[in-house]
Amino acid sequence: MIRRLEFHISYECRQHCLFCSEADRLKRWKGSPVTPAEMARVLAEKRRQGFDHVTFTGGEPTLVTGLEGVLRAAKGLGYATYMTSNGSRLHEPAFAKRILPLLDELCLSVHGPDPALHDALCGTPGGFERLRMALALAGSREGLFLLTNTVVVRGNWDRLPAVLGFILGHKGVQHILLSHPAPEGRSAKDYASLAVPFKEWKRAVPGLASQARAKGVTLRFFGLPLCVLGAHAVLSNDLYFSPRVTVERGRVQGKPGLVEITSLKPTRRRVQPEVCSGCSVRDLCGGVFERHLEEFGDADLAPIKGPKAAAVTEQQA
Repeated sequence: MIRRLEFHISYECRQHCLFCSEADRLKRWKGSPVTPAEMARVLAEKRRQGFDHVTFTGGEPTLVTGLEGVLRAAKGLGYATYMTSNGSRLHEPAFAKRILPLLDELCLSVHGPDPALHDALCGTPGGFERLRMALALAGSREGLFLLTNTVVVRGNWDRLPAVLGFILGHKGVQHILLSHPAPEGRSAKDYASLAVPFKEWKRAVPGLASQARAKGVTLRFFGLPLCVLGAHAVLSNDLYFSPRVTVERGRVQGKPGLVEITSLKPTRRRVQPEVCSGCSVRDLCGGVFERHLEEFGDADLAPIKGPKAAAVTEQQA
């Protein structure tokens, strides 16, 4: 039974990230915001169907008028609440004081270790300072599970240890996700110049894993095949994926409405090429983005077999 709901409630954002996978949808639906009535209906219907975890995402959810009421409604229905944010508005103490107690989990986007890099990648002056303040406020809220997500591109690749250092220096962060860019939106347009080749990931993963482990913080990798992570394949986000239903703005009978997408596995826009056929853990792996194969080929992919495969399977069990 699927119990996880992902709800795109916002089609606004104050940032202009170079790698934004949602850019096309934000442009398409900016003039058709999800209404409070639509949000209330979806939350009630899905709760009756047995859903008990909801992720509020966008766009930037904190820009939604009446967000506090939406979160209170979700909590009142018995949902565990999760929200993704770039720090907009959550840097405001009064706003954060109202919103943070209504969240069980919060994921903040961190793309650089300092204003120069973060703001350049996000195309928004002042974004880093707002994010830093949001991290501090969220980290001080007891009971909140605080996560961060970093989209890893060539622009921040050489500074990745510093990005981790910045995140790990904040109180309350329990989980860090490093994301290979999904080839959608702006990432699709500039994928070849944004994406870091797998051979470079292979060299960097051990050091990044060690850095997080030394601080006792969970590290996960999104969008990378298990074989690229090698001995650290157990850190793949694929192994911890929960089936979900995504509700987002779309066309229903030619008019703006809400559509549902069911995801049973982490395979969106990903494939397993012929080289994967001999891999013992292919059923656990989401594969590689098809666009990545088009741009870089499959030379850096290698089947996992024998003891290495057994270690991954045992961890998953």
